[in-house]
Amino acid sequence: MQHKGDGELMLNYSILRDIQKKETDSAATVRLEPSFYSDASLFIAEKKNEAKESGSILAIKEYENLRRIIAAIQTRREEKIALMAVRGESEAPGLSKEEGILLRELSEHIRECRGRIADVYNSNNDAPRVRKVRILKDIEPYTGLDKAVYGPFRSGEEHVLPFAEADWLLKSRLAEIL
Repeated sequence: MQHKGDGELMLNYSILRDIQKKETDSAATVRLEPSFYSDASLFIAEKKNEAKESGSILAIKEYENLRRIIAAIQTRREEKIALMAVRGESEAPGLSKEEGILLRELSEHIRECRGRIADVYNSNNDAPRVRKVRILKDIEPYTGLDKAVYGPFRSGEEHVLPFAEADWLLKSRLAEIL
């Protein structure tokens, strides 16, 4: 990707088409700048103004095509992020700021839902199968006893975790029961 002199991303039609093609052709996400969507928003607003001011059919078509390309990039990346979350990933390199948040929140939601589902099919036990805890210290991702990846967790966050994982965090003084 091209950058302006001050490090700011400089988008153009060719760069966006290249990103779209790579996203379509690869199972992995293409590395993007954290500011990709805000840069794309500025670029598309600039093209919209150009189309309005010129009134040119060509400029209007270019603007509409750019909107479709950016939407296609976003949709494909969201699909890949959803798969990452299902696999238990909560961080990935090369995501935009907004996509990083989406991945972390989806991963957390899936973990909580899995805990609730596990609680239902394990409900014949009297012991709770999940516990809600508040994280006391930052914790990097780790593989739990059930081979699932947990984390990263940040101090102050609340999570519903399988009993064994919550118990380990409580005993290690990394979390407290809610």
